Amino acid sequence: MIVGPPGVLKTTFLDVLDINYHNALSASNLNTTTLLKLQGQFYNGAMRSLILPDVQAIYAGDPRTAARLEQALMQLAGEGNRGASWQDARFQKFKSRCAVFGAMTQKHFESMSQRWEESGFLRRFLWSGVTLADPEVLMNAIEQWQRADIGGIKIPDSPASGNIPDLLTREERSQIRSWLKYQPAPHEVQFSLMCRATSALRWHYQQRRIKTSAIDTMREFAETLQHDAALVRMTSDTATIPDAVTERGQHNGKA
Repeated sequence: MIVGPPGVLKTTFLDVLDINYHNALSASNLNTTTLLKLQGQFYNGAMRSLILPDVQAIYAGDPRTAARLEQALMQLAGEGNRGASWQDARFQKFKSRCAVFGAMTQKHFESMSQRWEESGFLRRFLWSGVTLADPEVLMNAIEQWQRADIGGIKIPDSPASGNIPDLLTREERSQIRSWLKYQPAPHEVQFSLMCRATSALRWHYQQRRIKTSAIDTMREFAETLQHDAALVRMTSDTATIPDAVTERGQHNGKA
């Protein structure tokens, strides 16, 4: 989940997933009917990721509907979802799972954090805090009539088998564990997710013969998981996310 003030490109970052992966679905207005229709696609792997560009939109309607959606998202990201509560449980034979990505404002996160902590919603996800190092960069780009984009991003491949082996050492997993200090506890789900993501990235680098360290890349991403939001540095024609040019907090040094 990406958390930050309005206008810091949270939705733009998620659009990269939607554009580049055929099995990722962006749902700006999610409802229980949509989730029920997608359940089979999540189960058979036709759809593997659900993107929520505006999480607070879930809570704009009936609170009861929002609570059901919240519970379903927790299940999809965790133990698996068998369908809606009103469906006959005797005939719900399959569990559906998927990766859930979302974006929200800091204000919404703060207003919901107590409720989410009590329900277990917080511990099901990684919470990435981002903000712009220069709050005026987008306005300056418009004033200069130059495009501000997020630059080139290398999208990892997906294996034909759908399975990626564990490629991490115990020491590397221990290092990853230390990055989760400021994430909502307990960290079991988040720790597993980070380890699997690092293995997937290492597999991608090996397949493409890229001489970049997967651990170093994930360490840079982990800057967004810390107590201070990561600063996204941009110019009027390029932007970068935590890739050796992002800093933690205005007073800190280089990430």
